[in-house]
Amino acid sequence: MNSDGMNISLTGWGCRVRGKGAISSLVVGLLIIAAAPEILAVQQTSVNQLEAKLNSQYRTIEKTITGPPSRAQYPVAADYHQHLRDWQDDLAQAFGAAANTIKEILKSDPPNTDYWRERLETLELYAQPISSPEERKVFSSGEVQQSARLINAPAAEYTDQARAAKVHGDVRLRLVLASDGTVKNVFAIKSLPDGLTESAMKAARKIEFEPAIRNAKPASQFITLVYEFKDGQARPPYIPKTIF
Repeated sequence: MNSDGMNISLTGWGCRVRGKGAISSLVVGLLIIAAAPEILAVQQTSVNQLEAKLNSQYRTIEKTITGPPSRAQYPVAADYHQHLRDWQDDLAQAFGAAANTIKEILKSDPPNTDYWRERLETLELYAQPISSPEERKVFSSGEVQQSARLINAPAAEYTDQARAAKVHGDVRLRLVLASDGTVKNVFAIKSLPDGLTESAMKAARKIEFEPAIRNAKPASQFITLVYEFKDGQARPPYIPKTIF
């Protein structure tokens, strides 16, 4: 006898239910079970729509990144710095919009939650407004006393799909070489199709390095790496002269 005055006994596949409340509960339960596949289908459709939205936002980020103002465009220093700040704000807002989409994806409790949480952390990092080094935990190469040193940076895999499609070019990644010796917050600021972007990101996460030094302590440093794919071969990554 439970608190509702219902006596339910189950034997094998059959059940004997006493009490109208129990029957109502059982009917509701069966309806929920019957509707479960449709509910899951609706949730999956929603996630698919959000992922499509996120991919569009990624393209916006890439497009924004490739168009920073130049001094040639704005020879007057004040104009250049104002347009540079506007560009930085636009980029931060683009990262922030993508982060909000991932928050919506996480509300649906996707099976690969850890992946989405890592993506959210990365986007929120790059969405942060420009601030002084004292207010940050990750630094540029000019803000550390000793830059991080790459020990082993393996080349990415040239995927069979990309080789068959004769895809060539380079993938440019922005990432963090963390103070604890791990690679974090990998983001593609220039991508390639047929799995090459994913291949470059996978290779980047295997990098071995010595962390940067700031104030006599290991520090986390931003770095940009380029992975080239040319003539059917994947070349070891290198640090470009410019971030973007």
